[in-house]
Amino acid sequence: MSLVEKTGFFPDYYVNLKNSHLDIFDVEVAKIAACRNDYERLTFVEQFPGVRESDGQLQVKRVYVGKDADTAAQLKEKGNQAFKAKNWFEAMVFYTRSYLALPADKASERAIILANRSATLFHMEKYDETLIDVKRAIDLGYPKDLIYKLYERQARCYMVKKNYPNTIASFKKCITALDDAKVPADRRSKLSLDAMTMIKMLERDPQTVRQAERQKKLGEPKLTMAIPEEKEFVSDAVRIDQSCSEGRFARAATDIMVGEEILVEKPFVAVLLEKYSKSHCDNCFIRTAIPVACPKCADVLYCSEECLTKASTTYHKYECGLLPTIWRSGASVNCHMALRVLAKKSLDYFLNIKQDIDKELAIEEILKLPTDDYRRVSHLERHEKTRPPSNFFQHALMARFLTKCLAEAGYFGASPKAEDLETIGGILLRTLQFVQFNTHEVAELHAKKADSNEKTVFIGGGLYPTLALFNHSCDPGVVRYFRGTTIHVNTIRPIEAGLQIAENYGPIYTQEGREKRQAELKKLYWFDCTCDPCLENWPTFDQLPTDVIRFRCDGPKQCRAIIEVPATCNDFMIKCVTCGESTNILKGLKVMQDTELMTRTAKRLYDAGDYAKALNKFIDLLRIMYEVLAPPFPDFCQCQQHTKDCFLHLGNFYNLN
Repeated sequence: MSLVEKTGFFPDYYVNLKNSHLDIFDVEVAKIAACRNDYERLTFVEQFPGVRESDGQLQVKRVYVGKDADTAAQLKEKGNQAFKAKNWFEAMVFYTRSYLALPADKASERAIILANRSATLFHMEKYDETLIDVKRAIDLGYPKDLIYKLYERQARCYMVKKNYPNTIASFKKCITALDDAKVPADRRSKLSLDAMTMIKMLERDPQTVRQAERQKKLGEPKLTMAIPEEKEFVSDAVRIDQSCSEGRFARAATDIMVGEEILVEKPFVAVLLEKYSKSHCDNCFIRTAIPVACPKCADVLYCSEECLTKASTTYHKYECGLLPTIWRSGASVNCHMALRVLAKKSLDYFLNIKQDIDKELAIEEILKLPTDDYRRVSHLERHEKTRPPSNFFQHALMARFLTKCLAEAGYFGASPKAEDLETIGGILLRTLQFVQFNTHEVAELHAKKADSNEKTVFIGGGLYPTLALFNHSCDPGVVRYFRGTTIHVNTIRPIEAGLQIAENYGPIYTQEGREKRQAELKKLYWFDCTCDPCLENWPTFDQLPTDVIRFRCDGPKQCRAIIEVPATCNDFMIKCVTCGESTNILKGLKVMQDTELMTRTAKRLYDAGDYAKALNKFIDLLRIMYEVLAPPFPDFCQCQQHTKDCFLHLGNFYNLN
């Protein structure tokens, strides 16, 4: 990803700076090559002609827009009108927008809007969501004379969920709350009688006692829209090695079967794209219909109180009010990620580790560091020795801008010290460099059942310290998918012990020719790809030959060389030119016949939405085909793609219907 991804004031600032000193600009910029480290590069940029004088163009300012009580009231009224018309979904949307627009000091109004939204959710039969909003409204101090409504709604939800102890408890609260209700006596009596009748009926139900005992023993699961915490995992079959030619890379310590999960990793840092800031949780990236608002800004939302707390106690306390500045600057998501790396930790943390950042560590030492230790990522590839001066200069300018953003947010305290600004600026510059080459696009699968159209959409960026050590191949051995921001990596072909476990950085051989792939990889990642598809110039999928079958040698010497046989060949015993032994290709032909039926079954399961069973079938297919046939060939490529599609359905998924 580039430094800037769209128009904004930062690229304009750079162009104006260059034009104001056009006669000396390139010559002066070239002098940054003499700097020995990132701190010196920051000092160089700070003293560069015209830089300080142009600071006004950076527009670094904390602004809070979108919070307005009058706007919230208007949106609430639109929600009320939609509710009366029984347009439940429309009402829910307006109530959500009203809630997000309310200022922090309007707690009672927020409680009322959340209660209204819970009513629409109840009519939509979204009972878990209803219960969550009911609790939120109660916690915010919903009016005492109306709170009986919430307890009754709560009881009805628990009743539908067949949670009888909680149903009884909520009805009892409803009866108590009726004492404060401003309703006619006959209405109060009827509500109370209905509630008491339900309580007595449920108390006699044997299930109620059993449920109460189970809840007492196991506790009651908390209702939340937050994505469940996943345990991080690195398979024992994965070993991280290092060499002069390959750098750091993943190798198979043992034979790995197709379909094995070899890595589950949370991001060191992840940032949501601005485009999805009003539909997805800023912390965990899951799409949310009943969001929690930041009390101060209207720029982001959260799926739950848990995510709001995690964000507001770390990075968001510095990003709050600054996001419009970052977005308007045109800075890429990589730049935002670099800022968040610093914002997640305190100033003192970085001041304390400053002297250790440049220390050379063996890969074994790095892997033993805590997962949130900056040194886990600070040694990732950044091509420091091959960066041209102009690139360093632009990145240093961006680091300086991001440092100013942190200063505006109070990261350095009321009176920032010059040496602290220099330290953080230097660390930001280093971070911008390694983030550039090690970021993964966090994806969400969008599906439209009406026309069976599916596509993977980029919703944010994440930095995964372990996965970042995997090398690239245009024929990757793994596929990755996301649950929230957590990445899952599974194999899509067998990998023998000792061989590299390669992932894919973007271009794959089935879709793009070698020349285009290598040009793209050189531009984005600054290396020349030497994977098998590039060395052997494998054809793209639409050019794969269908008149040649690639068998593996199955002779006594088990050389496993590839034997290419024309589809029209009538011989069953084929001599291997590598080992000189003969292979009986009848086994391979039989496999091809068997896989046709298995493929139809797997596709039928996929089309029916049974992705787990379809996945198992496709994995079996890949295993069987790989035993006797050698890629590249069309059936294997298609089966791999189907397997990838199944995995994607297990992760972030959105039905456009």
